[in-house]
Amino acid sequence: MTRATEGDLTTKLQRLFLASMQRILWTWRLSKFSPYFTGLLIFTFLALIAGERTHWFGPAWQSEVASGGAGLRGLPARPKLLLIIIIDQFRPDYLVRFHRDFVERGFNLLLTGANFVNCRYEQAITITGPGHATLLTGAYPETHGIIGNEWFDRGLGRLVDCVGDPGTRLVDDRGTTAEPGASPHYLVGSTLGDELRASNNYQSRVVSISLKDRSAILPGGHTANAAYWYSSTTGQFVTSTYYMPSLPPWAIQFNSQPPAKAYCGQTWQALPGTVNAGRQVLGSFTPTPNEPCPDTRFLTWLDATPFMSEIELNFAKKAIESERLGQGGTMDVLTISLSENDLIGHTFGPYSPEVADMTLRTDRYLADFFRFVDNAVGLNNVWVALTADHGVAPNPKFITEHRLGAGHARMGEVINAVEAALSKRFGSDTYVQSATGVVIYFNRGTLDKHKAKEDEAEALGASAAAAVPGVQVVFSRHELSEGLLSQNPLAASVSRSYFGPRSGDLFLIFEPFAVNVEAETETVHGTPWTYDSQVPLVLWGSPFESGVYVSPCHPIDLAPTLAVALGLNLPSDAQGRPLREAFK
Repeated sequence: MTRATEGDLTTKLQRLFLASMQRILWTWRLSKFSPYFTGLLIFTFLALIAGERTHWFGPAWQSEVASGGAGLRGLPARPKLLLIIIIDQFRPDYLVRFHRDFVERGFNLLLTGANFVNCRYEQAITITGPGHATLLTGAYPETHGIIGNEWFDRGLGRLVDCVGDPGTRLVDDRGTTAEPGASPHYLVGSTLGDELRASNNYQSRVVSISLKDRSAILPGGHTANAAYWYSSTTGQFVTSTYYMPSLPPWAIQFNSQPPAKAYCGQTWQALPGTVNAGRQVLGSFTPTPNEPCPDTRFLTWLDATPFMSEIELNFAKKAIESERLGQGGTMDVLTISLSENDLIGHTFGPYSPEVADMTLRTDRYLADFFRFVDNAVGLNNVWVALTADHGVAPNPKFITEHRLGAGHARMGEVINAVEAALSKRFGSDTYVQSATGVVIYFNRGTLDKHKAKEDEAEALGASAAAAVPGVQVVFSRHELSEGLLSQNPLAASVSRSYFGPRSGDLFLIFEPFAVNVEAETETVHGTPWTYDSQVPLVLWGSPFESGVYVSPCHPIDLAPTLAVALGLNLPSDAQGRPLREAFK
């Protein structure tokens, strides 16, 4: 509320009070407890004025907005370019463990900003789709609806991808293809970019880039100008008819080189500073005689190397240059989700030389990217947010060697136990229709066939699943939909990941350090445990106060913080708080 509006309201309250003075005096004469009664009226009037002036009434965030941009006397000048960098499966300890070998203006540049070291997702499913949606909506999956990378659609009778959209078509160098495209049509509510574009009659441009379609599409929101992702089949960046009928000429030119060709003949050799690597070759490609490069085999090999992050950032440079992002009359947003860290992390685990080298290379790639941005836009005109969509567990080999836990969890054993329990009670049949991650969907037709009540089947299934070694707790759809959960952090995290129309019938949480993979050296994420849920959150730019902040924060706070600083409405579903301590 402005000072003028505040003053007007105060004046109206004063007039109302004076107009009521005769009635107050009349009441004073009649009242046995007149001094107390009059004192109460005066106190109430003063409280109304004070409440309006200090914003006692209204949402908690309103006081922060009204106080001039989270503690500022006035909102800071908007940057020309807001960069939001999301590194897929990037744990905050990477910024500490490998810090000694960072170059000057990569991660170290950003770490001169506001570094929140105690930032954790409070949702139970910590994977790519929900994480990216949460970051830019400021909401949990219970609200934004992206409960997983995929889920079982009962109406369609099949799994659906979180950005899959058969109403769109893929767009590549040839133009619109016959292949299905992708869009944010499953995302419920607005993102930061949606609010920015709506605020200035859609003059700002929002562009989102990733190797993964969901990581490009979800952060951009519903009104992004463009989202680009990488096709590992063709080795080119593509988009969807949701955004455009054909790629812009600069993207076609970038693809025509092709991007992978520069890496033909290279090996993935550890950098000198890579921990426990000793300059060893971490990956190499052996071509067959007369094999052209790049071909499908080479593209498959390249997909599993850090070089993919360099390719992605080179594409982002081309987008800045050709679209003149941050170089017009209004502020623009560029979201970059670096996906390669996720693939390498899954394959080798967070304590591997491969992840160490990936981190050091990302640092150097970012330093080169920031130099480009400085030349094109000027870093003094840029704000940067660095974060991640989730962390990752150690692999079973590391876990068992260091006696941290069981190492393995077996989802297959859980499904078998559930099937056995339901078959014993209702009759032999197949009751589990689908299982995605740690969520089980029952076949409603099979339950009807055996006249089995859904809540009874869920209770039996939950009890059977909870008895399997490695399972910490199981929640049923009935408990979630009826609000019957006990009051504890695990139940709360599951509730935040539950979106009724899309969620399943049983929701599992495995014990800490029980990882649902088959191999000893691979790993996965997706639990509420800290190794999966804790991520970095760093804010860099002119309005942000340099320092290390240990106060608790959550990824849902990112969008509200940036919205407040930019003078925007918060995204429609936002549940986070502006991190006012980060502002100068």
